[in-house]
Amino acid sequence: MPILFVYGTLRRGQPLHGLLRGASLMGEGWVEGFALYDLGDYPAARPWEKGRIWGELYAVPEELLPLLDQVEDEYRRETVLVECSSGAKIPAQMYVYRDPLPESQRLLSERWERSSSS
Repeated sequence: MPILFVYGTLRRGQPLHGLLRGASLMGEGWVEGFALYDLGDYPAARPWEKGRIWGELYAVPEELLPLLDQVEDEYRRETVLVECSSGAKIPAQMYVYRDPLPESQRLLSERWERSSSS
């Protein structure tokens, strides 16, 4: 099964988490070299050498990937190295925003939390 690292609306307790039906939570971890950007109701990950983002790892049935790719159409799946809290480093797929974003939208936090006004 492919391994997917999620950092936004696909995480537990978030609005798109139900799309991960049949996926198995493997744990939590972070990815170095990326930053989160605020796009309103959801975040975007973009490369940033000083950054680190936190998220969850899932083993995802292969047949879910086309649906997830369609939902995440502004993103592309890239292979990243996820460092787990156990110290293990696991290669995984992560959705990275396709287009450049202004620095003014970069979040200072390594974790995205849905705002109460959303």
